[in-house]
This record gives sequence, structure tokens and C-alpha cells, in this order.
Amino acid sequence: MQIIKKNIKPSTWVKLVLITLGVLLLCGYIFWDLATSGPIFSRFGNREWVTGKLESLGPAAPLLFILLTIVQTVIAPIPGQVVGGIGGFIFGWWGILWSLIGGTIGYIIVICLARKFGRPLLEKIFKKEAIDKFDFALGDRAAIIFFLIFLLPGFPDDMIGYMAGLTDIPLKKLLALVTLGRLPSVIITNYVGMGISQDNLVPVAIVTGITVFVLAIFVWKRERIIKKLKGDKEEPKSLD
Repeated sequence: MQIIKKNIKPSTWVKLVLITLGVLLLCGYIFWDLATSGPIFSRFGNREWVTGKLESLGPAAPLLFILLTIVQTVIAPIPGQVVGGIGGFIFGWWGILWSLIGGTIGYIIVICLARKFGRPLLEKIFKKEAIDKFDFALGDRAAIIFFLIFLLPGFPDDMIGYMAGLTDIPLKKLLALVTLGRLPSVIITNYVGMGISQDNLVPVAIVTGITVFVLAIFVWKRERIIKKLKGDKEEPKSLD
């Protein structure tokens, strides 16, 4: 099976190389900073100080994080991966539970808003072209397609959550699909965030590197994946 195209434009190769180098340099600097307690870690990486402040809030601390996750899910001002990492950094493994609770409540709000106000609401929040691109998800195989989109990295989960509300799939079933689909990414981001504050930077760096690599592959192949989800058949390739 052919994975890499034979005829890739030189400009495309240059962009891929530059993006890869940029990501590697950024990740390298972050992990060097963490390993040496550099300017970023010394200012923002003191987990004991952060958790000490939050412990003074008692039960309000996880409630505030759950609220942050809900806001991120409904309004999406920052990537969910960042919020998941924050949960792991502050709460450890408990961050997974708080992330899932906040995400579930957020998606309940999202689905209910979509069912109340319909497609006009989506077109006010997202570009119409982006919505049209995923209209195929509203067909007969909606449940499995939504699950796969939430499971696979590199897809617009925020918009898909709203689109799921346009279907007649029962709310409980949708929430189960969303939770199971998001679970792997929630665990990974929580683990990375939790590891930043501990003496296990090497495994965290490996997990992060693998995650970035897999994400890059899925982003690169996203159009082909979308065609597969649609059920489109690829044209037969010439044997010349």
C-alpha cells in the first residue's frame, strides 16, 4: 500500500520540513526548560505552590476546573488538550474524572442548544463551508461516524458536538459516544500534564512525541479519512 505520494511538490516538502523542525524545536525547548527549571518552569511549573493555593479552596477547586472544562466545550476559546493538561498538572489522575464530568456537562449544553436553535446557530458560530464539509455525518451512519471523529485526532470536535445535536440520536447514546471517543485523548493529555511536575520527563517526552507524530499523520491524511467516512471510493490508479 502506497503511503507517501510519489509526486509531492518541492514547496510542500519545504513546508513539512519547516513545520516538523518548528515543532521539534518548541518541544525540545519546553522539555529543556522543565528539566533545568528554566524561566517557564520556574514561573508556571511550581505544582506545589499551585496545588497549595487550590487546596485552600477545598471542593471548590475541582468545581472551578469542571466549570473551565464546560466553558471550553461550549465556547471553545482554548484547545481542549490544554485544559486536559492543566487538569493532570493540578489534580493528577483525578484530572481525568473532572475532565470527563466537565466535558459531559458541556456536551449536554451543546447538544441541547443545537436542538433548540438548529443549524442557524451553528452557522453563526462556525463557517458554513466547514459545516457543509461534515454534513455527511448526519446520515444513516451518524452514530459510528461521530464516534470515530471524536476518537481520531485532528478533527473539529467542538463543531462536531454541535452537529451531533442536529440528529435524532438519543442524548444518552450521544453522550456515551462522545465520552468513549474522547477518553483516550483525555487520558493522554492528563498524563502529559501530570508528568510535567514529576521526575519522569523522559516517558512524558516520548508520549508527547508519539502523540504529536500521530496527530500530524491524521491531519495530513484528514481529507482521505473524510472520504473513507463518507464511503467515497477512490479512483483506480494507473498501472503505468
